[in-house]
Amino acid sequence: MLVRDEAGNALLGFHGDLRLRPLPLALVVVESGGLVLMMLNAFRRTWELPGGMLEPGESPAEAALRELAEETGIRATAAEFATVAEFALVAPVRREYGAVYRLAPPERPRPEPSEEALDFRWWDPAAPVPEGMSPLDAAIARHTTSIEGPSRC
Repeated sequence: MLVRDEAGNALLGFHGDLRLRPLPLALVVVESGGLVLMMLNAFRRTWELPGGMLEPGESPAEAALRELAEETGIRATAAEFATVAEFALVAPVRREYGAVYRLAPPERPRPEPSEEALDFRWWDPAAPVPEGMSPLDAAIARHTTSIEGPSRC
């Protein structure tokens, strides 16, 4: 699997090992009724999954839940580990891994805009990737949801 974005960054594949390094990133796939929550990133102006960088001493799971709350106002006490995404990034050139978690609340949450997330949409991962959505995040959402089901290589 090789998916690239407009900048040349690539999603290379998925792994089941949280010990892969460097692992500076955690993402959350929030799924409800077969749809995935995507947020409009205030800085990149791209539709993306909620998530961000780990803070010192923070576990990937803690970072995922913290970022979800900061960006969307959605508070959760736990999320299911789904996979580790492997990236080849270009600025600067490096290989990184991101922990991906899945959250499927019993009722569809109502996200709230923040400094980092200007708007939200519920996207069907079976649909084409719309213009303005990160193809990397779309591929991660597809892999993590019931569309493909998580693979723990």
